[in-house]
Amino acid sequence: MNKLFLDVGNSRVKIALVSKGGYEVLPAVELSEFLTDEGFDRILKGKKIEAVYIASVTSHENLERLKLFVQDKCRLFPIILTAQTSACGLVSGYQDFHQLGDDRWMAMQGAIGFYKEPLIVISAGTAMTLDAIMDGKHLGGFIVPGLNSLRASLATDTAALSVVEEVDSESAIPGLLAKNTETAILGGTLYMTVAYLNTIIADLNAQLKTTFKVILTGGNAKQLSALIDDPSEVIPDLILQGMINIEESVKK
Repeated sequence: MNKLFLDVGNSRVKIALVSKGGYEVLPAVELSEFLTDEGFDRILKGKKIEAVYIASVTSHENLERLKLFVQDKCRLFPIILTAQTSACGLVSGYQDFHQLGDDRWMAMQGAIGFYKEPLIVISAGTAMTLDAIMDGKHLGGFIVPGLNSLRASLATDTAALSVVEEVDSESAIPGLLAKNTETAILGGTLYMTVAYLNTIIADLNAQLKTTFKVILTGGNAKQLSALIDDPSEVIPDLILQGMINIEESVKK
């Protein structure tokens, strides 16, 4: 039985295929490409899909398009996985669990599937989120602009600056201080973001008298992980792993 798991972001889809033979992460693609017969067939290579699970932060319109497309291609209704009050031994820390992003909940579910110790889960995408977990409870978290959003905001709000994007998101800024505007933006936003993360991690460790294990996922995860003071681990498919854990818990 082939089960398809889709982690749907603002513009891209991360994909995992689970079958009796194992677990396979497929290449991420643009949502617009996935929603074409050619793109879907190229990705799935003719495999018969018998269940589809979706976790999404995309617009309602895009999600509806995706659901209809899956129904047409796979002849089944996809199952939408969302945040819950509790699941798999984790209790939501939000006063209204509906307000917690489904991607954050799935990332935390993925993290507790690997580790039972106190955890800080960082998702470094368009928005960067941070959530803390301890003793089976989500303690809460933060949402701030991701690196690319910070850089884009400079171009939007400052007439003399243009949008700066890194060709290789994992590349390090050479040296510490920049000698041109592009590198000044790249390095400044990077070190500002890392300083924010290191401060929160240190404060939580001190306040709760523990040592949190730091887990990162998302497009800028490796770059940030290299500069975080505490030991950290990057798990690219963390949200997909969380979705699978949720689906398996329902079966039980």
